[in-house]
Amino acid sequence: MHEFDLSLINALQLAPRAAWSDLAPILDADATTLARRWRRLEESGLARITVFPRERLTTRRNMAYLELTCRNGTVEQVASALAEDPGTLSIQFTAGSHQLLLTIAPGQGMAEYLMDWIGAFPDVVSYRVHMVTRVVSEAHRWQVRALSPEQRRRLRALAPRTEEADGDDRVTGLDQRIADLLCTDGRMGYQRIAERLDIAPTTAARRLNRLIRSGIIGLRCDIARAEMGWPTAAVLWGTVDPQVLERAEDLGERVPELRLCSTIAGPENTHFIVWLRTVPDLTRVEHRLLEALPGLRIADRRMVLHTFKFMGNVMDREQRYVRTVPLRLRPEEPASGR
Repeated sequence: MHEFDLSLINALQLAPRAAWSDLAPILDADATTLARRWRRLEESGLARITVFPRERLTTRRNMAYLELTCRNGTVEQVASALAEDPGTLSIQFTAGSHQLLLTIAPGQGMAEYLMDWIGAFPDVVSYRVHMVTRVVSEAHRWQVRALSPEQRRRLRALAPRTEEADGDDRVTGLDQRIADLLCTDGRMGYQRIAERLDIAPTTAARRLNRLIRSGIIGLRCDIARAEMGWPTAAVLWGTVDPQVLERAEDLGERVPELRLCSTIAGPENTHFIVWLRTVPDLTRVEHRLLEALPGLRIADRRMVLHTFKFMGNVMDREQRYVRTVPLRLRPEEPASGR
């Protein structure tokens, strides 16, 4: 991976929809060059800007981590079928007592998702649910760290800010159609959105900006981590005093390998995902977490062996993005036959 590409990705992690003309002086490059390099990264399946649900949405959607045990020889078949469900955001094959780890935000209720959808798979023999109670450190905050502090400061000024919730968290059919387009191309312009949906560009801008600023959705730049120098990932389950987490707003800065930290309901109350350069790095990262969170007890560790789907994006055997299953913002009735 060229260093310039990492700088471009870092810029888009901080300001996913910033105009190329605004990014050009910060990255000291021509706007046309930036657009061309980004298009190459997208077409190669190495990077993708996509929609993700913010906490305001996930609190209504019963977000959870779901561990599945499958019959021998059926893991890939089950994962491929699950990947078609918009409420199944991510699917990872892990080393541990369960083969598959899912991140889910069901369109229907959790009971219906488990009984009607997961229960319809004869090759799923058991499951374990961890309901998410809070996202302490969101995944979009992780960066490749290829830019200077001054560049990062200038880029943050270009990103739209989430405003204080106004109580209006409705998601209309038009909002859903806009999100569907952004799931496949997070940088799609207002004019193109308007043309695709037969609406005015001002309407497209107003509705999209409301979704972002109200904290219903966010946009993030994801990478094919194995190709970018982070071939290893691990999932940790632990227990820590909630008050310690309340004081850990800078956890991602203190532990740069941290991709995600959530609190969960279950025997353990905390869930971590870390991205690593090598497997032995896990010990060093775990020590950092223990230092940053006094009293933390790590109960279990799972290495991620393969990722089938990552925040709505289906991945191939080389762990590159190949297509998108758009995120469902509005509750829907289960599809016929599920």
